[in-house]
Amino acid sequence: MTKHSEAVYVGRLPDVRMSFQLMGLHARKADSNWTYPSHEHSMYEIHWMMEGQMSMLINGKLYHQSKGDLLFIRPGMTHSCTGAGPNGFTYFSVHFSVHDTYFCRELNRSKDPSYPADSSMVSAISPVLSTLYDLATEHLSDSLSSSKQMKVHAAVFELLGSLVGQLSQNASVSFSRKEEIAHQIAEYIEDSVRYIHLHGEIQESNRTWIQDIAKSLRMSTSQVNRIFREVYGQAPRKYLSETLLNEAQRLLQQTDLNVDHIAMMLGYKTNAHFSRQFKRWTGIAPSEFRMDAQRPATRN
Repeated sequence: MTKHSEAVYVGRLPDVRMSFQLMGLHARKADSNWTYPSHEHSMYEIHWMMEGQMSMLINGKLYHQSKGDLLFIRPGMTHSCTGAGPNGFTYFSVHFSVHDTYFCRELNRSKDPSYPADSSMVSAISPVLSTLYDLATEHLSDSLSSSKQMKVHAAVFELLGSLVGQLSQNASVSFSRKEEIAHQIAEYIEDSVRYIHLHGEIQESNRTWIQDIAKSLRMSTSQVNRIFREVYGQAPRKYLSETLLNEAQRLLQQTDLNVDHIAMMLGYKTNAHFSRQFKRWTGIAPSEFRMDAQRPATRN
């Protein structure tokens, strides 16, 4: 009798499929009279003081920053800044977005944006911020090589891990029932996109999957749409479109698969349908997006 060999897992990690964007990463030196007008955006922002003093008005509350102090500004927070000392100031700013329900939930745990220089938060993330700062100052005079671009990516993942690790220690923060329901809806949508990616099937109408979500939560479709809008600021259908777009952009940037193959993987029956949808989302065709992503960075 033939004896078959066996293999068992001795360790395993979940698949890593996170989409994030890093934008507006810059270091700036300003004189004491420099100001930046009130604004808000859809990205997270880390604002770290390198030298001097400044004041930041966030959602009507004034925060004073000195060397080493850090502000973590969530999407939708209105903020403006001005110098607060006689000798000007230098700051380092990182803007990013993360399209991942779990990470966004953790990033939104604490509503207090201010972390002083001697806080555990600053101690945890300042080393990786210093790494990004050094890479940013290098890029001012020269374009980053491929290896240094990978160092930026690695530093961003380390930054996100340290940031979430610090925020998750705040056990006093809890989510409302409405927020929990909205997060469940977002997870259902993301699971749907993973199913599409695996099986190449997409619903042409949102009616069926919205009804499925509502049924699983024992709610009406109108309640599902209303709660999701109140928490995420957009309809579930738009969140699905953004999730599909992020996956399409990832495949175009990170793989050599042709557009026909990517369209099929994302559940579109024809390349033409996918291309029309992608252009409606972004303003350019998938092939143009791929060419733009492959162009080397130009000098500042």
